[in-house]
Amino acid sequence: MFHMRCCAHILNLVVCDGLKEISHAISCIRNAVRYPRSSTARLKRFKESCKEANIESRALLCLDVSTRWNSTFLMLEAALKFKKAFEILDGDANYTKYFEEERVNGKRIDGPPIHHDWEKAQVFVKFLRTFYKVTTRISGSLYVTSNLFFKEICIVQGNLKELGKDPSTLLGAMAVSMQQKFDKYWGNLERMNVLLYIATILDPRCKMEAIKHGFGFLYDDETSAKLLKHIEDVLYKLYNFYKEMITPPTHSSDPSQKSGPSAASSQPSLDDSDDFFSTYFTQKLDQDNAMESNELDDYLNDRREKFSDDSFDILVWWRINGNRYKIVSQMAKDVLAIQVSTVASESAFSTGGRILDPFRSSLSPKMVQALICGKNWLSSKKEPLALRQYMDDVEAFEDSENATKDDESCLTIDS
Repeated sequence: MFHMRCCAHILNLVVCDGLKEISHAISCIRNAVRYPRSSTARLKRFKESCKEANIESRALLCLDVSTRWNSTFLMLEAALKFKKAFEILDGDANYTKYFEEERVNGKRIDGPPIHHDWEKAQVFVKFLRTFYKVTTRISGSLYVTSNLFFKEICIVQGNLKELGKDPSTLLGAMAVSMQQKFDKYWGNLERMNVLLYIATILDPRCKMEAIKHGFGFLYDDETSAKLLKHIEDVLYKLYNFYKEMITPPTHSSDPSQKSGPSAASSQPSLDDSDDFFSTYFTQKLDQDNAMESNELDDYLNDRREKFSDDSFDILVWWRINGNRYKIVSQMAKDVLAIQVSTVASESAFSTGGRILDPFRSSLSPKMVQALICGKNWLSSKKEPLALRQYMDDVEAFEDSENATKDDESCLTIDS
């Protein structure tokens, strides 16, 4: 229960298995994108081909990281906008010469991309847009993500099931390969953290009904009933744990103290018999009500909020309804604080390479940590993670670094 895998990393592994089906087409387009980025003269020629193709776009071409499928998605999405420009370059002798003479580990590089490669990339980008949106949503750091996990998993599984019905097609073969990796990490409940399902139940828009419908969609009836029973058992065990932790223990009075003369003096007189019986019935009825009531059952049986309400804020809801469900709200406070992805924290510290450069290599670890955290706090906004914007900033930074190196060495690259 205390081990939480990064869901974005698992999704990365799932999609990377699907990438193998069109690895050659991706490699061809990657090498084509690398061409205008390799020198200033080639970039100038590429911009000229963009003008010839009447392409007006401020977006830059970006290279991907082969182990990060989301960067491959962004690379292909950007490259498809410049497809006509690359087709015009096919008639350029320097462009074709680049693919003939360039070598990687002694082998000729793939490319240039042909029409069939661009078609594959277009289908692939359309297919992966759903997975990219899922990754973006679960990688946020300024909102609760643990309650989103189950919904996003159902979306991914739904896409894989639909496309896997026809394995003979390109997308069908990709879906089958991705489904195998999906089942490895998310196909068995024992390998998943149960708190992710508890977080969904603690979402007032979902509760137990979302888990029931989701399990019915993902699994057969027998497996669904078994998993649902396991989730309910864990949920009530967790509730009882918080109840014992929050509710103060009640100490019963010593029976020996009730014997003797004091017991006789404690009997009510005729004058205050009405007050005595009123207090007696009040205590007994309150005790019966306490034994019958269960705060968790009250929450689950209460009306659910509208699932389609995009403006719904789960933290505000629990703050308002915290007094109604004191024990369950404490559960929600702890469970909903879980982040299902480490992408946000990793991106915050990935700037370390730009802070600790050769000119500032003597900074102490404590100072580097202060600079990184300070930059992250100052630049944080109440918006989702803008991955594309960050990648454009990195690309612009790398381009400026390359231009600086070219000026310092005073070398001209002949295209």
